[in-house]
Amino acid sequence: MFKLGLRSVLAHRLRFVLCTVAVTLGVAFAGGAMVFTDTLSHALKKNYAVSTADITVTPSSPIETGTDRPPTFQAGLADRIAAIPGVASAASQLLVSDVEILTPDGKPLENYGLTSFGASWPRDARVAPFKLVDGTPPSGRNELALDDSTASRAGYAIGDQVRIVTPTQAVTATLTATTTPVAAGAAAGAPLVSFDGATAQYLLLGQAGWTSVSVAVQPGSDADAVSKAIATTIGDSVKVRTAQQVTADGEHSLDSTFGGFSTVLVVFACLALFVGTFLIVNTFAMVVAQRSRELAMLRAIGASRGQVTGTVVAESVVIGILGSTLGLLIGIGVAVGIRFTYQLLDLRIPTASLQVSPATIIVCYVIGIGVTVAAAAPAARRAGKLPPIAAMRDDVTVPERSLLARISIGGFVLLMAVLLYAVGLNAGGTPGVVLITLGAGTGVIAIVMLSPLLSRYVVRALMYPFGRKAPVTLGRRNAERNPRRTSATASALMISVSLICGLMVIAASAKASINQSIADALGTSSILITSGGTPTFSTQIGDRTAQVPGVQSVHRVRQESGQVGKVSVRVSGVSDGTLDGPVTTTFDAGSAAVLGSGQAVLPRNLATTLGLTVGKTFDLATTTGKHRLTVGGILAPNRQLNAVLLSLPAYQKIGGPVTDNLLYVEVAQGNQVAEVRTGILDQLKKDYPSIEVRDQQAYAATAREPVNGVLAALGFLLALAILIALLGIVNTLALGVVERTREIGLLRAIGMDRPQLNRMLRVESIAITLLGALLGVVIGVVFAASVQSSMVDDGLAVRDIPVLQLVIAVAAAALFAVLAAVWPSRRAARLDVLRAIASE
Repeated sequence: MFKLGLRSVLAHRLRFVLCTVAVTLGVAFAGGAMVFTDTLSHALKKNYAVSTADITVTPSSPIETGTDRPPTFQAGLADRIAAIPGVASAASQLLVSDVEILTPDGKPLENYGLTSFGASWPRDARVAPFKLVDGTPPSGRNELALDDSTASRAGYAIGDQVRIVTPTQAVTATLTATTTPVAAGAAAGAPLVSFDGATAQYLLLGQAGWTSVSVAVQPGSDADAVSKAIATTIGDSVKVRTAQQVTADGEHSLDSTFGGFSTVLVVFACLALFVGTFLIVNTFAMVVAQRSRELAMLRAIGASRGQVTGTVVAESVVIGILGSTLGLLIGIGVAVGIRFTYQLLDLRIPTASLQVSPATIIVCYVIGIGVTVAAAAPAARRAGKLPPIAAMRDDVTVPERSLLARISIGGFVLLMAVLLYAVGLNAGGTPGVVLITLGAGTGVIAIVMLSPLLSRYVVRALMYPFGRKAPVTLGRRNAERNPRRTSATASALMISVSLICGLMVIAASAKASINQSIADALGTSSILITSGGTPTFSTQIGDRTAQVPGVQSVHRVRQESGQVGKVSVRVSGVSDGTLDGPVTTTFDAGSAAVLGSGQAVLPRNLATTLGLTVGKTFDLATTTGKHRLTVGGILAPNRQLNAVLLSLPAYQKIGGPVTDNLLYVEVAQGNQVAEVRTGILDQLKKDYPSIEVRDQQAYAATAREPVNGVLAALGFLLALAILIALLGIVNTLALGVVERTREIGLLRAIGMDRPQLNRMLRVESIAITLLGALLGVVIGVVFAASVQSSMVDDGLAVRDIPVLQLVIAVAAAALFAVLAAVWPSRRAARLDVLRAIASE
């Protein structure tokens, strides 16, 4: 029976091509994501395995630092560690991210998403994270070193003047040496600039401090025993890890990072395969219907039900294997292309052989074959139920189940979806969004189950404006005659369109909310200053800005990560008067005056999450330890101040970094904002080319950019699902032409010309497409509007339904429907009339 299934595939190649394409595209997403992430993760894991230190000692931190300044310790710790028995040497080291390297023409060096690091020159070559390649080590504030790859890309040679922007200030120094990149850890392969120890502390931290101590163990000593001795001697203020432990921690971090990235792409791959399932279901249902006499003949000559079912399943297995193989090969090709692109850009991304793991291969084949066989199973079961006597009749058909059970279950599922929606709307916040999302998924399933009942009436209503001419009427009735087929084809498009429309509404609401929140929050500040290169920037920028003619005042905002209990929060330090003009605030309780006494102000949504009210105390954990604070005021939700707010003195008291994240600039009365902005740029751009000086409107436009980026990325991925859905329409029409060959021949014989035949098929295609598109629009808009209602206090205060964009989306779907009918209509028009009439 497997051979018979294989021969059936080979005998009808065209009708199975689109099924294979659907499987291939979905598997390619999954395979490519897994191969690329496995390869890069494997390459980066090698960095942790080549650690130059036997033991690494770092300051303990109660929170994960993320991209913030790492915790530090003071000088003297390395000397204490060096005195411990078994230690051969202990060298303090400093490694800080967010250093900006400028090219000779003063522009930031393009790093293609990599972070540049600044480091102290190693005192002991035995534990040095990087090595000297050429030149002499830097000494003093007028000398520095670059890794050789970065120096080459930027066009610097030893002796050149190099411009650097550190978190504390802009520097111009002489390049005295080139080095290898960092050999291990998070900075491995990244652009690197290094200074002597004292200069590194001054330029990178603005104060004394080290981020780690690298320890070499004496020959014959046990690293584990020495690390325990260090931990016992120094205490809980440090974290002591052997090289093996550093490797394990690094690999775990990479697995978490790449696992999340891979999971996102695999989810989209599953979505593509899910949409493709409708195409496969339709194809096999129509193929079994067309081959019903052939299958009944097999029963008549002795084949059992299981063998007939097995023949159809064998066809699906062949398609699954072929689609999975092609998808895996395409995915590997994409991964190779991405890796080659990084190498072409001359970035020191650690290289490794392409990692095509057995798990990746197994997952791709299990997904591809499993989805295909599952989609073909209903048609295979119906094929096995054909009675042998049917082979002797001309009107043999595959038995169809009643829609009663399907509609009953669909109605129950729809009721569940409505209940989830109702509970989610009342819950609000993140729990509400989760419930609404579950309700949306349940609702989609319900609509898919109920769509055969809806399709006949909806199609009739949609086609009414097209008139009652014969081709239109025939096209409409073709779409109505098999509600299961029409609804399955439309459902694939419905799912894709609902996701696209939901994203459009959420994105439009996010942009409108950003505009309103910024307009409501920004008061007297006419200009805002941020950095496009790094999250933080030197306090010198604020000092220079204050000296520009026309500037009345400059207000600073500083930020770092914190944690209250198990909740991650942002901690902001604001200068005096920031909440009294530059940022418009509304207090639910308390006032801005409490900041002066060292108390904290919280936005309402954060206070609700933490269960805090005015007068209550709480423990805030930062990289410098835990700090007891008192709530002095509660703010209405404010996009600009969505953090635990402290005065700058209180912020510095808890160890906040002395770098700014945002400056609010007030322009003195009688001065033009544009002129003052130009003056600020003239003052800053030479030394700080990444600094962005914008008015309120430009700042709001920049705040919307991440929404546009996310929407573009998700839209690209969802376009794949729409492509597969449109392939399903092409497949349905093409197989419909084969199924209705005799009918088409009779229509041509009684006078229907080719243009009328083309129009009939176009109407059928438009009817199916509009059914799916309109149902998708309704589901997407309802879902997005519900999510917005639940997130009024969490950043989506304004609901914006982009009607014009939604209309354009439906119109585009109709256009694609016309294009989808081109190939099937040409095939139908080329049929020989007499042969078509004679066909069975």
